[in-house]
Formats: sequence, C-alpha cells, structure tokens
Amino acid sequence: MPALTAEIENDPNLVFRIDSFTVPEASREEFEGAMHRNLAFLETLPGFRGHLVFRKTSGPSAFDVVTLAVWERGAAERAAAEVRAYYQRIGFDPAASMARWRVRGELGNYEVERRPRRPAGGAAAAATPSPRRSTRRRAARAGWGG
Repeated sequence: MPALTAEIENDPNLVFRIDSFTVPEASREEFEGAMHRNLAFLETLPGFRGHLVFRKTSGPSAFDVVTLAVWERGAAERAAAEVRAYYQRIGFDPAASMARWRVRGELGNYEVERRPRRPAGGAAAAATPSPRRSTRRRAARAGWGG
C-alpha cells in the first residue's frame, strides 16, 4: 500500500472518501476481510493516493471503524464505476452484506476546508504600519523629503 504522506491541507487536488461504520463484534472478521479485499483493489486504480483505517478506542460515538481514502480530484468519481464492476465480477453485494452483518455505515466524499491565506506577518502586521512607513509619512507631511 502506498504510504499516506500527502500534505493534505495544502493540496487542493485531493479529495477524501470518509466512511464510518458501526460493526458488531460477531461480524468484525468478515467485515474486515471485505474491507481489506476492497483496499487491495483500490490500490490498483489510477489516482488512488492512500488509505487509513481508524478503530475507536474511546468516546461516545456509535461508529467504531472509520476509513479514509485519499484520491486525486476526479479520480474517486471515475473509480466508483470500476469498483461497482469489480464487485459484480466477484459476486459481492455491499448493501446485502452490510445488512447481513448488521453493519451501519455513513459514507461520503469530502475535501479539506481551507483557511484564507493571511498576509505575510499575519493579520496584525497588515493592520499596523511599519515604523519606517510611519516615519516617511511624518517626514512628507513636514515637507522633509519625498
């Protein structure tokens, strides 16, 4: 699997597939087997940049498995048709499997919320005139130099 080393906040060409699941313990082994098989296929697709799986260790969330797949912009949409064809070839029905396993999921594509860029030196620097500029203004008002 490719290492997930992208500088995600600064790359506007990346999109993220984030899926959250509630997986009953009795179904975990079969669910994880399907998840790893799916990952092996995703790694063969153009534009796939990496994948992470998170397991909840504490907290009140109902979700105990969260997956993050990173794609080049446009590649995730193109890959969706290839994934559906792959599932058909291997006889895998994700909706029926999730129902049988009693897995609940929420799936979605996301992009990074980018903060507006600040001027060099931060917002305070932009609002405060430099001492040199202030001195020039005073000098010009007093008629000393130009």
